[in-house]
Amino acid sequence: MTDNTPERPETLGSAISEVEFHAPDLPPQPPVTPRRGLDKRALIAVGAVAALLVGGGVAWWTLKGDGDALSHVEVSGGKFVERTNDNLDAGEKCDDTDEYGYNDCYADSSYEFTYKITNEGDEHANYVAIVNAFDKGGEYVGQAYINAVHLAPGKSDADTGEFGEYSDLADGHSLKDIASVKVAHVLRTALAN
Repeated sequence: MTDNTPERPETLGSAISEVEFHAPDLPPQPPVTPRRGLDKRALIAVGAVAALLVGGGVAWWTLKGDGDALSHVEVSGGKFVERTNDNLDAGEKCDDTDEYGYNDCYADSSYEFTYKITNEGDEHANYVAIVNAFDKGGEYVGQAYINAVHLAPGKSDADTGEFGEYSDLADGHSLKDIASVKVAHVLRTALAN
């Protein structure tokens, strides 16, 4: 670096004349009109808000007053039941070697429980519920279905449900293993009439 200040050339004036810098006149521009109404962003925002309000209204209308359908179903009790063949006459012995194709020695067993479905909504409804069975250790044993059809608002349907010999049980389990039942899922379909 040096202590000398840089030297600049002296300006002698512009070598280009003023005429060369003159730009042609532009055509007249149309007058600017102020914007009226909403721009695109505002229109999109209004549309989004309207969609959310309509969606919320439909959801409210669909779900209003019905609460959680799981709370509409109660299951209780439960016991293993073994039935004998009631088709035999007094003193008659079971014989399944006769010419008839049905099993006259038939006796069945099941695990029975009671259930109550109450329509807590404000319109008629159909209900389908899945009931799971568990053993004493809380391990899953099997599944059964219960239902109520065209149940009026505020009305209940109570009946006996069962896990029978044709129930699909988890590997290694039998009906005698069932110690408790619990509602796992409820589907409630509101009806128009």
